[in-house]
Amino acid sequence: MAGGPWRPANIKSLPGEAAHVINQAVREINGRIDVVSAQQRPYIKGSSTLAFGTVGAQSTVEATVHISNANSNGVAHASPAQGIQIPLGLHWSAYVSGQNQVRVRLSNITGAPIAVPAVLWNVTVTL
Repeated sequence: MAGGPWRPANIKSLPGEAAHVINQAVREINGRIDVVSAQQRPYIKGSSTLAFGTVGAQSTVEATVHISNANSNGVAHASPAQGIQIPLGLHWSAYVSGQNQVRVRLSNITGAPIAVPAVLWNVTVTL
Protein backbone atom coordinates (compact mmCIF):
# COMPACT_ATOMS: atom_id res chain seq x y z
CA MET A 1 0.00 0.00 0.00
CA ALA A 2 1.39 3.36 -0.95
CA GLY A 3 2.39 5.41 2.06
CA GLY A 4 2.19 2.42 4.45
CA PRO A 5 -0.77 0.85 6.26
CA TRP A 6 -3.80 2.88 7.22
CA ARG A 7 -3.75 3.98 10.82
CA PRO A 8 -6.35 5.76 12.93
CA ALA A 9 -4.24 8.91 12.66
CA ASN A 10 -4.96 8.87 8.91
CA ILE A 11 -8.56 9.68 9.75
CA LYS A 12 -7.57 13.35 9.77
CA SER A 13 -7.16 13.17 5.99
CA LEU A 14 -10.80 12.10 5.52
CA PRO A 15 -13.66 14.56 5.07
CA GLY A 16 -15.13 15.62 8.42
CA GLU A 17 -18.35 13.62 8.14
CA ALA A 18 -16.54 10.40 7.13
CA ALA A 19 -14.14 10.75 10.05
CA HIS A 20 -17.05 11.20 12.45
CA VAL A 21 -18.83 8.10 11.10
CA ILE A 22 -15.69 5.95 11.44
CA ASN A 23 -14.98 7.20 14.97
CA GLN A 24 -18.57 6.50 16.01
CA ALA A 25 -18.46 2.99 14.53
CA VAL A 26 -15.23 2.18 16.36
CA ARG A 27 -16.67 3.43 19.67
CA GLU A 28 -19.81 1.33 19.20
CA ILE A 29 -17.86 -1.82 18.31
CA ASN A 30 -15.53 -1.38 21.29
CA GLY A 31 -18.51 -0.77 23.56
CA ARG A 32 -20.22 -3.95 22.42
CA ILE A 33 -17.07 -5.98 22.95
CA ASP A 34 -16.73 -4.57 26.47
CA VAL A 35 -20.37 -5.41 27.25
CA VAL A 36 -20.04 -8.99 25.97
CA SER A 37 -16.84 -9.51 27.95
CA ALA A 38 -18.45 -8.19 31.12
CA GLN A 39 -21.46 -10.48 30.80
CA GLN A 40 -19.82 -13.87 31.15
CA ARG A 41 -22.54 -16.48 31.26
CA PRO A 42 -22.68 -18.72 34.32
CA TYR A 43 -21.76 -22.35 33.86
CA ILE A 44 -21.66 -25.63 35.73
CA LYS A 45 -19.19 -28.47 35.36
CA GLY A 46 -19.05 -32.15 35.97
CA SER A 47 -17.13 -35.23 34.97
CA SER A 48 -17.78 -38.92 34.73
CA THR A 49 -16.09 -42.05 33.45
CA LEU A 50 -18.10 -43.24 30.46
CA ALA A 51 -17.96 -46.71 28.94
CA PHE A 52 -19.30 -46.59 25.38
CA GLY A 53 -18.17 -50.12 24.46
CA THR A 54 -17.84 -50.73 20.73
CA VAL A 55 -19.28 -48.19 18.31
CA GLY A 56 -20.48 -49.87 15.14
CA ALA A 57 -19.46 -48.67 11.69
CA GLN A 58 -21.32 -45.51 10.63
CA SER A 59 -23.30 -45.41 13.87
CA THR A 60 -23.56 -43.57 17.18
CA VAL A 61 -23.77 -44.40 20.87
CA GLU A 62 -24.64 -42.19 23.82
CA ALA A 63 -23.93 -42.11 27.55
CA THR A 64 -25.31 -39.90 30.31
CA VAL A 65 -23.44 -37.62 32.70
CA HIS A 66 -25.43 -36.37 35.69
CA ILE A 67 -24.81 -32.68 36.40
CA SER A 68 -26.82 -30.91 39.08
CA ASN A 69 -28.80 -27.90 37.83
CA ALA A 70 -28.36 -28.71 34.13
CA ASN A 71 -31.54 -27.88 32.22
CA SER A 72 -32.72 -27.69 28.64
CA ASN A 73 -31.88 -23.97 28.43
CA GLY A 74 -28.19 -24.79 28.78
CA VAL A 75 -25.59 -25.47 26.11
CA ALA A 76 -23.44 -28.53 26.78
CA HIS A 77 -19.82 -29.11 25.80
CA ALA A 78 -17.91 -32.33 26.43
CA SER A 79 -14.33 -33.48 25.99
CA PRO A 80 -12.20 -36.35 27.18
CA ALA A 81 -10.04 -35.46 30.17
CA GLN A 82 -6.68 -33.93 29.37
CA GLY A 83 -4.16 -36.39 28.01
CA ILE A 84 -6.72 -39.04 27.05
CA GLN A 85 -6.71 -40.14 23.44
CA ILE A 86 -9.97 -41.09 21.76
CA PRO A 87 -9.53 -43.51 18.83
CA LEU A 88 -9.38 -41.94 15.37
CA GLY A 89 -12.63 -41.92 13.42
CA LEU A 90 -14.79 -40.90 16.37
CA HIS A 91 -16.45 -37.51 16.71
CA TRP A 92 -18.39 -36.39 19.75
CA SER A 93 -21.03 -33.90 20.75
CA ALA A 94 -23.06 -33.21 23.88
CA TYR A 95 -26.51 -31.89 24.71
CA VAL A 96 -28.70 -31.42 27.77
CA SER A 97 -31.22 -34.25 27.52
CA GLY A 98 -33.23 -33.50 30.64
CA GLN A 99 -33.10 -32.02 34.11
CA ASN A 100 -29.62 -32.73 35.57
CA GLN A 101 -28.65 -34.90 32.57
CA VAL A 102 -26.19 -34.35 29.74
CA ARG A 103 -25.83 -36.89 26.94
CA VAL A 104 -22.45 -37.39 25.28
CA ARG A 105 -22.76 -38.84 21.79
CA LEU A 106 -19.91 -40.62 19.99
CA SER A 107 -20.22 -41.02 16.22
CA ASN A 108 -18.11 -43.50 14.29
CA ILE A 109 -17.55 -42.07 10.81
CA THR A 110 -15.53 -45.04 9.57
CA GLY A 111 -16.54 -48.26 7.84
CA ALA A 112 -15.39 -50.48 10.72
CA PRO A 113 -16.41 -50.89 14.38
CA ILE A 114 -14.25 -49.06 16.96
CA ALA A 115 -13.70 -50.27 20.53
CA VAL A 116 -13.74 -47.34 22.92
CA PRO A 117 -12.03 -47.64 26.30
CA ALA A 118 -13.81 -46.31 29.39
CA VAL A 119 -12.38 -42.82 29.96
CA LEU A 120 -13.08 -39.73 32.06
CA TRP A 121 -15.15 -37.06 30.26
CA ASN A 122 -15.39 -33.43 31.34
CA VAL A 123 -18.69 -31.68 30.70
CA THR A 124 -19.51 -27.97 30.93
CA VAL A 125 -23.02 -26.56 30.64
CA THR A 126 -23.38 -22.86 29.95
CA LEU A 127 -26.62 -21.62 31.50
